[in-house]
Amino acid sequence: MIRKKRGLALIAAVMLIVFVTIAVLGISTFIVQWFAQLDADQISAKCLYLAQAGIHDALYDVRNIYISTPNTYGYYSTGLTTVDTGETYRRGGTAADFLMVDTSEASRSGSDLIGLYIQKATNSASPVVSIDRMVVTWTKSGASRNLRSIRIAGVNRWTGNLSSPANANFTTNYNLTGTSIISIDRLRFSNNMNGLSSMSIQFVMTDGSTKTVTVYPSSNSCQFTINSTGKVAGSNIYRTIKATYDLMPLTFNTTSRIVDIDEINSEITSP
Repeated sequence: MIRKKRGLALIAAVMLIVFVTIAVLGISTFIVQWFAQLDADQISAKCLYLAQAGIHDALYDVRNIYISTPNTYGYYSTGLTTVDTGETYRRGGTAADFLMVDTSEASRSGSDLIGLYIQKATNSASPVVSIDRMVVTWTKSGASRNLRSIRIAGVNRWTGNLSSPANANFTTNYNLTGTSIISIDRLRFSNNMNGLSSMSIQFVMTDGSTKTVTVYPSSNSCQFTINSTGKVAGSNIYRTIKATYDLMPLTFNTTSRIVDIDEINSEITSP
């Protein structure tokens, strides 16, 4: 009888040890995962702050360069920037992102649309900002008109005879190689554009990206887009923010602003 009781006590003791072991392992695993998740959350937040830093540093550069340098709307650099050891942001984007189109002085003059200006928003070699074609769409009352030519920086880049929407495919791609303001001297039509009520232009870049702007009535706008990715070394977590900034008016008062900002891409891996 005593032996039987000892056997039951031994079995109970073994079961208790197994139970405690399982409980300890479970709690330990939970604590390890909790700390890992906490670490991942901290890294993710840091990546977001780094991406935001890339956006705000770019805007700071653009505004200050515009103020101090004639014949430019300002510009910023692309590529990798180290903020602190192992902490970086990388700025990039498509050709259309880096194309500034200033419509603030756009107006109609007889058979021409004049007063448009363009510029490359970055002084970096990459990406190449190159216009493949312009799709011009307009609405007017009265007699119809055709687009006959597009002149940029004193040279006709396209000639033809197209009705709206006119897909003006340049004979030679127009490359924006510097950071100076470039004049789109005129869009010439087949006759007087009296009765014009609206006009927009879609710029189709050589990388396939596009930017569409309203040029008539003047939209008083000059926008560019920044993509900034924050990353911490040793982690596969990253976060990317895309922001569109409007420079107009160029006095940089309260109406010069970020018009759109959103997180477009991230990799946040749970432990």
